Amino acid sequence: MPVRHKLKSFIGFVDVRNFPVCRNLSSNTNPLYICNARITRCSKLGDIVNARRVFDEIPHKNVVTWNCMISGYVRNGMIREAREVFDAVPGRNIVSWTAMLSGYAKCGMLEEARVLFEKIDSKNVVCWNSMISGYVRNGEIREARKLFEAMPVKNSVSWVTIIEGYFRYGLVSEAKKLFDRASKKSVLVYNAMLAGYAEMGYVEDSYELFVIMPQRDVASWTSMIKCFSNGGQVERARSLFQEMPEKDVVAWTTMMRAYLQNGRIADARELFNEMPHKDIVAWNSMIDGCIQNGRVEDALELFMQMPRRDTVSWNSVLQGYVQQDDMINACKFFEAMPQKDETSWNIMIVGYQSEKALVLYVHMWQSGFKPDQGTFTSVISVCGVLSVHGWGRAVHLHVIKIGYENDTMVMSSLVSMYSRCGFLKYAAAAFERITDRDIVAWNAMIVAQAYHGSAVDTLNLFSSMIRGGLEPDHVTFLGLLTACAHSGLVDESWKQFNSMKMNWNLTPKPEHYACIVDLLGRSGLLAEAFELVKQLPVDLPAHAWESLLSSCRVHENFELGEFVALKLLSVQPCNVGMYVLLSNIYASRGLWKEAAHIRAVLKQLQLKKELACSWI
Repeated sequence: MPVRHKLKSFIGFVDVRNFPVCRNLSSNTNPLYICNARITRCSKLGDIVNARRVFDEIPHKNVVTWNCMISGYVRNGMIREAREVFDAVPGRNIVSWTAMLSGYAKCGMLEEARVLFEKIDSKNVVCWNSMISGYVRNGEIREARKLFEAMPVKNSVSWVTIIEGYFRYGLVSEAKKLFDRASKKSVLVYNAMLAGYAEMGYVEDSYELFVIMPQRDVASWTSMIKCFSNGGQVERARSLFQEMPEKDVVAWTTMMRAYLQNGRIADARELFNEMPHKDIVAWNSMIDGCIQNGRVEDALELFMQMPRRDTVSWNSVLQGYVQQDDMINACKFFEAMPQKDETSWNIMIVGYQSEKALVLYVHMWQSGFKPDQGTFTSVISVCGVLSVHGWGRAVHLHVIKIGYENDTMVMSSLVSMYSRCGFLKYAAAAFERITDRDIVAWNAMIVAQAYHGSAVDTLNLFSSMIRGGLEPDHVTFLGLLTACAHSGLVDESWKQFNSMKMNWNLTPKPEHYACIVDLLGRSGLLAEAFELVKQLPVDLPAHAWESLLSSCRVHENFELGEFVALKLLSVQPCNVGMYVLLSNIYASRGLWKEAAHIRAVLKQLQLKKELACSWI
């Protein structure tokens, strides 16, 4: 049978004409073209098995067929399989090389990508852009710049890629210098600057650039609207939106999000109703806006009205139930989902924060889903809260197996988990494995040392962090003050507390004042603690009053203790522990009548102290 007839027979078998990419093709369309389209379509849907089946069934492949298969594997993150196909291509063209190069770059395999790049004899601008984009995506902005400068010919995409790269890493001045250097500034290059300014919050710089643009497209107007929105200038955004000569669904959605972002739900809903055409992104944005503003019922109503739903739609409503701690309905909704993704499982795991979260994690594995950063950080956090060290170590093994041991966020979660479970040595080992430590990683280790009472080690860690060029935040100082409180370092505690505002421009929060009050109380400096409390610009959290009351009892300052207890009971009239502690204070002073009165109040309010229980 001739090849063409074999292909036609095969096409009939796989019924490719049912796919959108193959519709409207005449019966005379080249069958090989249809098969190539089928491979592309299957890979885009994530059905790489069927894509490969189609590929293998084609008796005589052209270079386009091979390229479609390489791109399919790359699209689905199967870089090893892509390389096997690439190596087997009988006559590679520039598209083959570029597809493989992009695959390596997207997977962070920059060395392999660069080796391949150097082997290309006749590099076109697409090859150069792919390599530069790979460097930018993986944080190698200096290498990207070197390659950019070495390009023999640059197009608009080249300039856009490197400008966006500088904005991504906060290097606004470098982005501006490059923009000024561009001899021919297309609308794409202008839009890259506008979008960068919008993300960085440079509202006026963005508007000045927008005004002088020789030509604007819909994306230009939309970027400027987004910039005003990010700066909280909703009215200016609306005014610009009304001036737009032409609006597409993205512009409408951006304006709607501006209202949602600034809490103007009614205005957003009105604009949503006025939209001439709503795509699924617009629907999802409106639903998500309702969820973020606590209007789950409105979100559910919109969800039911949607002409078509995707996983994002389902996940938004699921998130709404979880935010309201309605895990019963969240579970029902989760079970009803026609298709789940990693985000769906992560939302449920975060919602439970209990043993059920660990069970869900196992089910996620069994269902064939691959945990991501969000999954690991949530599950590891649960292990820490529940102090289930065995589970934590098992999850740590999964982290290594899947390849997240270089992820700073995941490793920081492991530091906190091991610390909570009492294994400071393992926490320190996890911290040492973090190569690129950010403020979250340092805070995790500082807090770990603090809660284990290692004040000297905590302060040494803090000094190392400062020498490394990082600036502390509120969490850092909370760890430092906790460490000082546990070790009774009053002078050092005051020194660190005062440095927050003086050296780092950080305004202390109630938690920081609570640490100081706790330290003064533990040290018997009750008068100083009470004077500080009277002068506080913020309200102390309840646990700080409880700590002060406990210190009053230990140091037998009953007058202050009585005042603190009554103050706390005025705020928390159902705090059983405070009634019991106040009764004990009266009993310690021999005031049996007052102690009996407090016990009678407890009985009258039908309050009962819960019995203690052990983790063992």
